[in-house]
Amino acid sequence: MRLPYRSLTQKLVLVALATTTLSLLAASLGFTWLENHLSEAELRQHLSRSGTMLANTISREQEEQGINDIPATISSLRNDEAVLRACYFNFDHHLIYSYARYKTQDSVCSSIDHPEEMTRKNPLAASFPIVVRDNIEGNLFLEMDPAYLQKRTEQFMAFTVLILFASLSLAFLLASQFKYLIIRPIRDLRATLDTLLNEKDYSIRAVRDSNDDLGELITLFNRLIETVEDEHNLLRENEARFRKLAAFSPVGIFQIDNQQQLQYVNQRWRDIHGIHIPEPTLESWFSCISSADLVEVHNAWQRLLELNESIALEMRLLQRDSSEVWVHLMAGPLHDRDGATIGYLGAISDISELKAAQLQMEHLAFYDALTGLANRRLFRNRLGKSIKAAQRTNSSLALMFLDMDQFKRVNDTLGHDAGDLLLQEVAHRLSSNVRDRDTVSRIGGDEFTILLTDVHHTSDVMTVAEKLLSALSKPIRIKGQDISTSVSIGITLTPQDSTDPNILMKNADLAMYRAKELGRNNYQFFSEDMNRAILEHLTWEKEIQDALNLNQFSVYYQPKIRLDDLTVTGVEALLRWIHPEKGMISPDKFIPVAEETGQILDIGHWVLDQSCREISQLMARGRLAPGSRVAVNLSARQFTDPNLIEVIRDILNSHSLPPECLELEITESTLMKDVEHAIRIMNDLRTLGISFAIDDFGTGYSSLSYLKRFPVEVLKVDRTFVTDIPHDDNDMAITAAVIAMAHKLGITVVAEGVETPDQLEFLRRNRCDQCQGYLFSRPLPMHQLEQFLTQFRIRDSINA
Repeated sequence: MRLPYRSLTQKLVLVALATTTLSLLAASLGFTWLENHLSEAELRQHLSRSGTMLANTISREQEEQGINDIPATISSLRNDEAVLRACYFNFDHHLIYSYARYKTQDSVCSSIDHPEEMTRKNPLAASFPIVVRDNIEGNLFLEMDPAYLQKRTEQFMAFTVLILFASLSLAFLLASQFKYLIIRPIRDLRATLDTLLNEKDYSIRAVRDSNDDLGELITLFNRLIETVEDEHNLLRENEARFRKLAAFSPVGIFQIDNQQQLQYVNQRWRDIHGIHIPEPTLESWFSCISSADLVEVHNAWQRLLELNESIALEMRLLQRDSSEVWVHLMAGPLHDRDGATIGYLGAISDISELKAAQLQMEHLAFYDALTGLANRRLFRNRLGKSIKAAQRTNSSLALMFLDMDQFKRVNDTLGHDAGDLLLQEVAHRLSSNVRDRDTVSRIGGDEFTILLTDVHHTSDVMTVAEKLLSALSKPIRIKGQDISTSVSIGITLTPQDSTDPNILMKNADLAMYRAKELGRNNYQFFSEDMNRAILEHLTWEKEIQDALNLNQFSVYYQPKIRLDDLTVTGVEALLRWIHPEKGMISPDKFIPVAEETGQILDIGHWVLDQSCREISQLMARGRLAPGSRVAVNLSARQFTDPNLIEVIRDILNSHSLPPECLELEITESTLMKDVEHAIRIMNDLRTLGISFAIDDFGTGYSSLSYLKRFPVEVLKVDRTFVTDIPHDDNDMAITAAVIAMAHKLGITVVAEGVETPDQLEFLRRNRCDQCQGYLFSRPLPMHQLEQFLTQFRIRDSINA
C-alpha cells in the first residue's frame, strides 16, 4: 500500500508538536503525581503539628480550668480548611466533644469505638493523648479532609494544562519559524535536483548559504554532481569514441536488450546483412541466416539467453542475389555492477575470403594439386571409413595400386612439363573409367590408387582393371607427339586379404611389383606367396643387420694378372658372408635386399675400409708391388650417396693408401640410369686420383657415344662372353671387338672368368691387357692371398 504524500515541512511540524506534546504530557503526569504525593505528605505533617499543638493546649487548659474551655479550643479548627473533624474522648473512651467541618460528618465521632483502629486504616487520621500531670486523661482524634488534598491536586492540574497549552502554542510557532531555516535549503536543493534531472545539465550547482550541517550536505552534493558530471562527460566521450570506432569498424557490431530487441547496430553490420531498414529486428536478422545453419545458430542463441554463455560460431548469410556470405559470430552477456544481465553484445565478421582460403587449403591438404585427384591423406581416410562401412554391410572392397611404366623416360626425353601433362591425362582417363562413388587418388610421382566399393564378384574388379589397361594403352598426344604409356596394377581385396588399411596398401604394392616383374601392362591380385616373399625379405634384412653387427662379413680377393708377363697387377675385392649356420651365402641372394633397404651403404663402407686397410698392409709387407690396385665394386645406391666422396677420402687418409691404388667398379646399368649425374660424380672422384672401371660390360644397353664420355680407365669383359671361348664364334667376335674398341679409346681391358689355357691364349692373341679367373686363382681370404702372392712371386723368379 502506498503511503500518502506529506511534505517535509508537515513532517517536521508534526514531529516537533508530537515530541513536545508527549514530553509535556509525560512531565505533567509526573509533576501531578509528585505534587499529589508531596501534598499528602505535607498534609500528614500538618496533621501531626496541628494535633500535637491542639493536644498540648487541651492538656494545659484541662489542668488549669477543667474541660469547660475544651469546646472553644477544638472549635478553633474551623479556620483550618485541611481539618475534616476532631473528636475528644476521655480516659474511658467516652466522647466528650466533637467537631466536623461538614454537618453530614457530626455523627461520625460517636460511632468511633477505637480511635487507634481508625488511625491505622486512615493515613490522614491520628490520635493524640491528653496528658494531665503525667496522667493520660483522654485522647484527641484528628482527621484531615481528603477533599482538601483533591482540591489542591485539581488546582495543580489546571495550572499544568494551562502551561501545556501555552507550551504547545509556543512550540507550533517556533516550528513554523524553524522550518524556514531547514526546509528552505532543502527545497532549494530539491529544485536544483529537479532542474538537473529534467535538463540533464550536470553543470548546475546548489547554493550554500549556511555554515552548518545543511551547508556541508550541499557541499557534498555539489562534489557528487561534479563527479557525476566528470563521469558523464567521460561516458559521452567514450560513447562518441565507440560510435566512431563502430562506424568505421570492419566488424559488424550489435547490442540486444533483455527483451531481445536490437538496441544498436553499426553500418558494417547493416552492410554484411544487407539490412538497411531504420530499425532492424531480430526476426529480420534471423531471416538472413542460411537454413543449413539455422538450427545450430538457434541452439547457440538459446545457450546465450538461458545459460548466459558466450558463443562463437561460423554461419552463412543469404544475400539478396541469393549468394552466401560466410560470417563469424561472437556474442556474450552484458552485466551491471551487481552481476545482473542487462543485455547482450556481439560482433560479426565477414570471413568469406578466409573461408575460401581455408577451403583451398583443405583442398590442397586432401587433393593433388597437379591432377585434382584425392591425395594419399584423403585416400587413406576414405579407405579406413570404407572398410568400416563394408564390415557393417558385410560387403567387399577392392584396392588397386597403379604405377606407370617407363614414366621416367618421358620426363627425360620430353621434360617435366610433358610429364605433368601426361599425369593429368592419365588421371582423367582413370577417373572416367570408374564409378563416381569410387575414389581415384595420386599418392605420389607416377603412382595412383583406386578404391572400388561395394564389390560383389572378383570378375567385376577384373573388368575394371582390363578397362583401365585398355584406356591407358591408347596413345596420348603431348606437345605434338603421340606417347604410348601403360600401367602395372596390383589388386588386393578386403576382407579376404585383410581389414587393416596399412596391410592392404602393402598387399596392393606387392601385387603391383609382381605385375611389373611379369612384363608390365598387366594386373595381378595379391596372394599369400607374395606375403611369404615379403616375410622372407624381412628375414634377410634382419640377418644382414646381424651380420654387420656380429662381423660375419669378410672380404675375399681375386688377383688380376697382366697378360704380357703374367704378373699380379692388383686384386678385386669381393664380399663374402659366412653365416654361422648357413655357411657361405652368395652375394646374389643378399645384395639386392641390402640395396633396397639401404643397408648396402653400411656394407659398402665396411668393404671399402676393410679392403683399403688390408691392401695397404700387403704393400707395407712387400707382398704387392707399389702402385698395385684394389678394385672395389660400388652398388647403385652407393654411387648416388652424397657422402661418397667424403667417405672415400677419410678411408684413404686413415690407411695411408694412395688414391691411385683404389679402383672403383661400376656396372654399366648403374651408369646409364642418369648419365649426366654419373659423369659429374665420376669427375668429382677423379679429382682425388681414383680410377674407374666399367664392370660387366656388354650385358647392358649402353651406347658407345656415352662410353667415350665416361672418365673410365678400365673396361671389364663379362664372364658370359669368356666362358664359351673358343667354342662360340659370336662370343669370340664380341670379345675381340670390345678389346679393339677399348684400345681405340685408350681404355685398359680386363677379362673376367678365365678358366682354361685356350681362353688365356685367345685373350693374349687379341691383346687383352689383364684377366682374372680360376685359371690363376679363386677369390681368396686375406691370409691365403698373402700365401698366393708369395708363391706366385717365387714361381715368377724361378721362371725368370
